[in-house]
Amino acid sequence: MLTMIGSGKSSWNESRGQGNRMARETSDDRVVIRAVDIVTAVLIVAAIAILLLVLWRLSHVIMLVFGAILVAVMLRSLSEPIERYTPIPNPWSLFLAVLVVAVFIAGFVVLLGTQIDSQIRGLIIQLPALWDALEAQLGLEELGETLAERVRDFLFRGETVANFAGLTLGLVDIVLSAALVLVAGIYIAARPISYRSGFLTLFPRGARERIAKASDSSWNALRYWLAGQLVAMVIIGILSTIGLSLIGVPSALALGFIAGISDFVPIVGPIFGAIPAILVGFKESPTHALWVIALYLVIQQVEGNIVMPLVQRRAVDLPPAVALFALVAFGVLFGPLGVVFATPLAVVALVTIKQLYVRDTLGEDVGVPGDRSRKPDGSD
Repeated sequence: MLTMIGSGKSSWNESRGQGNRMARETSDDRVVIRAVDIVTAVLIVAAIAILLLVLWRLSHVIMLVFGAILVAVMLRSLSEPIERYTPIPNPWSLFLAVLVVAVFIAGFVVLLGTQIDSQIRGLIIQLPALWDALEAQLGLEELGETLAERVRDFLFRGETVANFAGLTLGLVDIVLSAALVLVAGIYIAARPISYRSGFLTLFPRGARERIAKASDSSWNALRYWLAGQLVAMVIIGILSTIGLSLIGVPSALALGFIAGISDFVPIVGPIFGAIPAILVGFKESPTHALWVIALYLVIQQVEGNIVMPLVQRRAVDLPPAVALFALVAFGVLFGPLGVVFATPLAVVALVTIKQLYVRDTLGEDVGVPGDRSRKPDGSD
């Protein structure tokens, strides 16, 4: 009996010891797993930080890529109808689209380019007189002297050569960047499917279908926005030219051209586009300047309440406050190019948020601009 009791205690002690060992091993395993999880989390955070740093350093290149995408969207918008309604295949339809754009630009230059160029040159020559007229009307003689003194200090500093060299290199960089955007845009337009497929391979397989749908919607939304924006720019340029001519402001064609081009950038662009016309109006008389200001205010109201709602019905309707904050945000992130591309970047951001977060993640039945399978109001 005692032997049986002793053996039972021994077995119980052995099982207890084995249980303690297993508990210690389980505890050790948990510690190891937690350490691995912590290291993994740290590595993921570090990788994200490095990726964000690299993207920030390459922000200029990213903006050039986005500009090339806009060029590709425009060219595909022209070449796809040619493919659809004619037997011309893709490479030749794209070549024809590029040719159409080149012929349009050449025709514009031949018909109006000389006159616009001469008027812009005249405006540049008249800048001192325009400034003197503004000083005389507003009493800003001291400001003019201060600016002249600053210019003299700049010109006669020791690093003047370096400053002008930097300015020259900046102009060369602008020209080269524009050429790069145009050439890259043609390449993207020639094979958009291959570039889309390469972009999708960067994401996990389970998310590729959602990313593909969001990218397609963004592409279509950019197409609608770009078409509407070009139409709006032409209308603004024509209205400005006609209005300035009726007021009697010189160089109305050049000023209207400047107003149309600057309208590409929302909020800030129209303000800068109106400044030359206001200066020219001040040279004539304060009354002319007031008429010019009233004209541009009326044109902006017409654009905001009539033109844009008509031409952007299928695109993204960005509220003015959203457009303003997008202008500031993308300007801080990407510099001057971020300001220029603020609106199309906001379009892509809004489409992506609606598609991937509001619709797919939250399950809300909302309309996504550019989604051809649904109407803009969200109905099928």
